[in-house]
Amino acid sequence: MKPNAISLANYFVDRAVSEQTKLYQLGLMKRVYITHGFCLAIFGKSALDPRFDVVEAWKYGPVIPSVYHSFKHYGKKPITEGAVIIDVDEKTYEIEVETPKLTDTDIKEVADTIWKRYLGFPDSRMVAMTHREGTPWSMCYVPGKTCEIPDLYTMMFYRKFIKK
Repeated sequence: MKPNAISLANYFVDRAVSEQTKLYQLGLMKRVYITHGFCLAIFGKSALDPRFDVVEAWKYGPVIPSVYHSFKHYGKKPITEGAVIIDVDEKTYEIEVETPKLTDTDIKEVADTIWKRYLGFPDSRMVAMTHREGTPWSMCYVPGKTCEIPDLYTMMFYRKFIKK
């Protein structure tokens, strides 16, 4: 399976559960986005699947709607398990339920670094980090509108943090 936002989100959820760390939707979203940004900057490849993952500028920062909708039922409670996807076989019409797993080793390496780096950061701090002037979100956010954050903006922003 191609890397996608749900498999990356599930990776973080699995880490949180196994380490008995509380992970909330807002913090999960920011970690997925930051991992995506560093994957673009370091490897030149996306951690998302463009078929159904897009990054949008919402009021509280960059949001990947597929992740938001997969975990929104937790509200303000800690996330306790990964999301599933439902697929229908076009020939047999059988329904398959799958829990997306992250298998890309490059993305896992970046995700592990992001997990360790931001462990203990409150969600409010994660939001503040992605709201600063000059961030891709700040260049795209328009109150009351849904605007996409281009990968190019994200890649260029996160390249500034890579030591050469």
